[in-house]
Amino acid sequence: MRKKILFVLLGLAVVVAGFWLFSEKKSGQPIKVYVVFQEDEGRILLEMFKKKMDQPYELIRMSSGEAGYHLLTLGKTGIDVVIGGPADLHEQLKHKNKSIRYRSSAISTIPDRFKDSDGYWSGMYMGALAIGVNESVWRSDPQLAALPMPQQYEDLLRPELKGKIEIPDPETSGTGYTLLASLAQQRGETEAISLMKSLKQQSASTTFSGITSAQRLAEGEVAAVVSFLGDQLRFKNSGYAIRSLIPPEAGWEVGGISILRGGDNTKAAKAFVDFMLSREVQTDYMNTAFSFPVTPDIPLNRLLAPVKLENLMGGYRFDLAAQHRETLLGQWKAAGEE
Repeated sequence: MRKKILFVLLGLAVVVAGFWLFSEKKSGQPIKVYVVFQEDEGRILLEMFKKKMDQPYELIRMSSGEAGYHLLTLGKTGIDVVIGGPADLHEQLKHKNKSIRYRSSAISTIPDRFKDSDGYWSGMYMGALAIGVNESVWRSDPQLAALPMPQQYEDLLRPELKGKIEIPDPETSGTGYTLLASLAQQRGETEAISLMKSLKQQSASTTFSGITSAQRLAEGEVAAVVSFLGDQLRFKNSGYAIRSLIPPEAGWEVGGISILRGGDNTKAAKAFVDFMLSREVQTDYMNTAFSFPVTPDIPLNRLLAPVKLENLMGGYRFDLAAQHRETLLGQWKAAGEE
């Protein structure tokens, strides 16, 4: 009788344990991710991760400026990972003690210039600033048709382009701040603010994000923009007549990934970093976002293969961009009030 009771209890224990494990798997803690690039690109990546790891997720799309404000000024957010956004954002998270160290097994293959030496963040893609021109708009505009297409930022200041260009706002856009910070490192803060002010005065508007500038360019609302090359190529790949040129000493970004301190699911966050830095995902993301992979020896997408990166500013420093952010944006705001 005792043996029979014991077997029954053991059987019940197995059933309860199985039910508990099954329930836990089905109602697992989601990973919460700030995505600082296009929402559809982020959702594709997270759906791939969900399928591979059976890991539910919550995606919050934010611009670089929004993400920086929320993560640097607010308390515990419950967010586990930030993906995308220029490395200066991830440098700020590191120095404000908002992120944690994690050295993924995949990080050894990534060149030093694309990752934090202390292990707080790694790059997951690289992108270059470019001048984008809508060739259809340019050729159909009587004032522009006879002009050579712009090769450098100063070419965007021609009187014929007044109200026909656009730049992203450096306060809200990582693209805009990369433009400002790279100009400051190349030319000094005074000249950088002066040029940015002139570009703003020349612009139809300053957009909230870099992708908005590229979208307005594609739709023919402006003739030329400054934005990241990948955003321009995304629309070119969809059939829009966009021509891109990297100006001399152009700024560039390393889009980073960081695990946040105080997140609710650090275990899943580490698995997600491993996933994002894998060769397979690096390749898939390149073909979706048209950015350069940071993992070496990945064959480039056909739109990236002919791109010449010799014009990029070789000495651009993300740590200085992060350190000088408040000063530069303060000068930018003051210039706008003059």
